[in-house]
Amino acid sequence: MKKCVIISVFAVFLLVSLGVIFSGTAKHDPTDLSYWLRAGDNKDWSKEAADGDAKAQFLFGLALIRTNLTQFVGRVPILSSVPVVGKRFEDVSYNIDSSISQEQLTDAYRWIRKSAGQGYAPAKEAEKLFKGRVTAPSNGGSANVSQPIGSE
Repeated sequence: MKKCVIISVFAVFLLVSLGVIFSGTAKHDPTDLSYWLRAGDNKDWSKEAADGDAKAQFLFGLALIRTNLTQFVGRVPILSSVPVVGKRFEDVSYNIDSSISQEQLTDAYRWIRKSAGQGYAPAKEAEKLFKGRVTAPSNGGSANVSQPIGSE
């Protein structure tokens, strides 16, 4: 009888623990840009972005580079097919292809940088895509405008 009560208590504790673990809202990985592309799909984020919403600024900037964004997935062939733990053996990376215009790249960077400046984690990750492609402005102006020199 004692053994049955102990097993029942343990089973209830296990079920409650699993319920607590899976009931919380899952945070999305800020490095998973494919999720954020799907999340921002089919909506015009320009009004919210102009109003200063960090998420909207990020999604608007990401939409500007959507067609030029490439995703690379590196897998360990046998291990990545194992259910539940297989994702640990995948390496996903993103890049912006070289066919994008500098103007479009600069505009997207400007919006993503504004969002990252507000502390939005996915924008901080996406900002890394622009490293070496766009120079950050030192005076808060446009990223590709040259400054006057001396006598100009």
